[in-house]
Amino acid sequence: MNTGQFSQRLLEWWSENKRSLPWKNQTDPYKIWLSEIILQQTRVEQGTPYYHRFLILFPDVKALADATTDQVMKAWQGLGYYSRARNLHQTAKQIVELHHSVFPQDYDGLLKLKGIGPYTAAAIGSFAYELPYPVVDGNVIRLVSRINGITRPVDTKEVLNEIYLFVQDAIRQTKPSEFNQALMDFGALVCIPGKPDCIKCPMNDYCSAYHQSLVQTIPYKSKRVQKVIRYFHYYDIQDTSGNTIIIQRTENDIWKNLYEFPMIETTAETTPGRDDITGLLLKILPENELGATPVKVVKLKQILTHRIIHADFYKISLNCTFGEIKQPYCLVDSQKVSNFAFPKIITSYLENNSGSKNY
Repeated sequence: MNTGQFSQRLLEWWSENKRSLPWKNQTDPYKIWLSEIILQQTRVEQGTPYYHRFLILFPDVKALADATTDQVMKAWQGLGYYSRARNLHQTAKQIVELHHSVFPQDYDGLLKLKGIGPYTAAAIGSFAYELPYPVVDGNVIRLVSRINGITRPVDTKEVLNEIYLFVQDAIRQTKPSEFNQALMDFGALVCIPGKPDCIKCPMNDYCSAYHQSLVQTIPYKSKRVQKVIRYFHYYDIQDTSGNTIIIQRTENDIWKNLYEFPMIETTAETTPGRDDITGLLLKILPENELGATPVKVVKLKQILTHRIIHADFYKISLNCTFGEIKQPYCLVDSQKVSNFAFPKIITSYLENNSGSKNY
C-alpha cells in the first residue's frame, strides 16, 4: 500500500467515524498537551475525568506552574505512572520561566521541553500549529506493520524508522491535524490488538497481514519485559489520639513524591521480625513506645509495568500519645490523611480495610 492510498482511505474512514472527545478540535497547546500526557498509558474513559479535574484546578499553564508538588500529585492520584505528573509540573514551570507562559510553536522547541517526546511534540505541533509531524505510538506501529506485512521485530530502530518514514510521507499529503487525529481514532477503534474485525476494515484489501493470515502475529516484538517482584510491609501506626504516621517517598524509585506508611521491604515473602519492627519505630520516635503487637490487616497486590508489588498492611495501636516525630516522618491527624497523595495500593487499603471512618 502506498502512502497516498493509506492517507486517502484513512481520512475517508475518519470523516464518518471520528470520535467525540473533550479535547478534540482543540488548538490550545496547553489543553492538547494536558490531554496527551494524561492519555499516555491510560484508557480514554479513565483519563477523561482527570482531564476535566486538571482544567478546573489548573486552568492554564501558569496555574499549574504555581501549584505545589503535593497539589499536583494529589490531583493525579490513582492515574499511575507518576513520573508523568512530575514532568507535567516541571514542564509548566519551564514554559512559564523560559517562554513567558507561551508554548514553543516549532517542533524542535517542543521537543526541548521536559517530558515531551516525539509523539507528544507531534500531537501539539499538528493540532495547535498544523506542523506536519506524525504521531507514532503503539497503535500506529501496529497499524502500519500489519498493512505493510512487517514481520521483523518492531522494537528495533531500523523497523521503527521504516514505519515513521511511511507515515511521515503520508502526512505531507494531508492536513496534519486531521491526519493525526484519524491515525489515533483508527488505531483505537479498528486496528486493535487481539482480534480486530478485519472483515469490516476499510483497508483490508491492502492489508498484507490480513491476506497472509498474520494479523495475530504482527506486530512482533523480540524483547519481553521481566517484572521484578517486590515485597512491602506497611505499618499503620496510631496513637490514643487517633494520629498516624506517614512519610513521603523522595528517592528515584516508584511512586516518587507520593506518601506512604512506615515500611519495611523484604527480599522474599517473609514477615519482618520483632527486631525489624523495633528498629523501624526507633527511626520514627524518640523512644520505643511499642505497646502492642502488629496485627496483620490485609495483603494487597499491584501490578506495574516493570514490577509486581506485594504489600502486607499491619495496624499498630500504641498506648500513648505521639510526641516529637523524627524527620522525614510526618505526624498526621487521621481525619486529614485523605489530603495526601498515596499510591493506589495504599488508597485501596485506606478505602476498604483501615477500619476507621476517619480515613
